[in-house]
Amino acid sequence: MRDVRRHAGELRPHRGFTLTELLVVIGVIALLIGILLPTLSRAREASRKTQCLANLKTLGEAHHMYAQAWNGKLPDGNPYWQDPTTKLWVSKWDDAQGQNDVLAYFANQFVKAPATFHCPSDISPQPAKIVTADYELDDSAHVSFEFYSIWFPGDRPAILSKLKGRAPLVWDQDAGEPVSPVSGNPLKPNNSPLRNHKGGGNVVYSDGHAEWLDRRLWEDQSWPKGASEFYPTP
Repeated sequence: MRDVRRHAGELRPHRGFTLTELLVVIGVIALLIGILLPTLSRAREASRKTQCLANLKTLGEAHHMYAQAWNGKLPDGNPYWQDPTTKLWVSKWDDAQGQNDVLAYFANQFVKAPATFHCPSDISPQPAKIVTADYELDDSAHVSFEFYSIWFPGDRPAILSKLKGRAPLVWDQDAGEPVSPVSGNPLKPNNSPLRNHKGGGNVVYSDGHAEWLDRRLWEDQSWPKGASEFYPTP
């Protein structure tokens, strides 16, 4: 008789989770996810900022190589010519085709890797090859970053040695609403969803160092500090 009761007890089904216990477990898991997700998000963004900074440093080194090859001059495709009537020299400051040509040349001859022009926090597609500087097209040097020297007039290009190590060379163009330093007009629609980082952007300077710059420290026209000091006047 004892054996029958013992075997009957062994066949009794095990007690599972009650609905209340299951809800408690789900609640604990949801709470942990809520705590961990912001931390993971911040960690991912910190990693992206670091890679963005590394890309800018690479572009800064390429600027130095370009200057060595071009007698100190930095990338600038803006043309200049002598007016046949007045005999005065005329220069453009924002020639679109000149920017396309010089940045494509700069990219393919001195940078080599198209991905260097892309910030990992940028939702724009990573370029496969730099073929343009157009802000609205794929495979553009302007996919994530802005370039200081391409806005200088053709007859007064940016010379690396004259920037005294303090001028910015390249930066996160979406640290603010990018506008043309020549016309003051937006370079992208004001409602553009593209954003690299929140609260500021990375900048590489002419001495080769790169740093994060809080948005409150940026100058007018969405330029990093130091830009206006070296930019020529009309």
